[in-house]
Amino acid sequence: MIYIITALDAEARALIDFYGLKRDMSLPYTLYSGEDILLLITGVGEKNAMMAVSALLGWKTPTSNDCLINIGICAAEYEIGEALLIHQIITQGKTYYPDILYPHTLRESSLLCVNTPQSSITNHPVDMESGGVFCAAERFFKLHQMAFLKIVSDHFEPQSLSKELVISLIHSHQRTLESIIQSLSQLCSKPPLFSEHEREAIEGVKGYFTKSQGDILEDAFCFFRLKHPAKPLPLEIAEPTSKHHRSQLHEHLIHTLVS
Repeated sequence: MIYIITALDAEARALIDFYGLKRDMSLPYTLYSGEDILLLITGVGEKNAMMAVSALLGWKTPTSNDCLINIGICAAEYEIGEALLIHQIITQGKTYYPDILYPHTLRESSLLCVNTPQSSITNHPVDMESGGVFCAAERFFKLHQMAFLKIVSDHFEPQSLSKELVISLIHSHQRTLESIIQSLSQLCSKPPLFSEHEREAIEGVKGYFTKSQGDILEDAFCFFRLKHPAKPLPLEIAEPTSKHHRSQLHEHLIHTLVS
């Protein structure tokens, strides 16, 4: 299943037509569905995005073969109409890192998620929903199962936007979205990264750490296996003897896995 998340009806309109989606009344949110696609319109803002995505994923729980794409517009200093693939989301004192483990030709960028439309130039492209989407989705998807595709709509001039412009911008990148979906689907449909023995050992190692540290380790183990498919996993880890020792071990292990 492909979960497509937009904030605005105008962002969804071209995709609804492209994929032939039909209105689905299963949730108290604006939802469209097709054979293998669910498209959710969350409304504007991080909180709305978090609530709507949580409702969708609680209702239709994804599997390890599914993926999620948040597509929408953003303000940035890049050329209007350029598509950006987001590798870092900065919001409310938190930073999220979607994994991009497939080849592509797009510009990768950080993204700042804010509460109000921005009229002042910032150091990063800006949207208003990505943080909420990620926060809700990370409980259901691994980092490599999610993609955040943003189309530059304005140069921090939100008053210049129109429904017609937004529809046109998304329409112009339908094939871009399709390419990302194919890449994610291929990545997610591959056989399990780890054998049963490796999975058991990984869970044992994760048991030495906090839930948050374990989640980071899981993604790091996935990264290591995808980057070095023939190498054995570094699973010989001594049980930490203190909180400080645990933090040191975690830092060392992450460095080993991702360097």
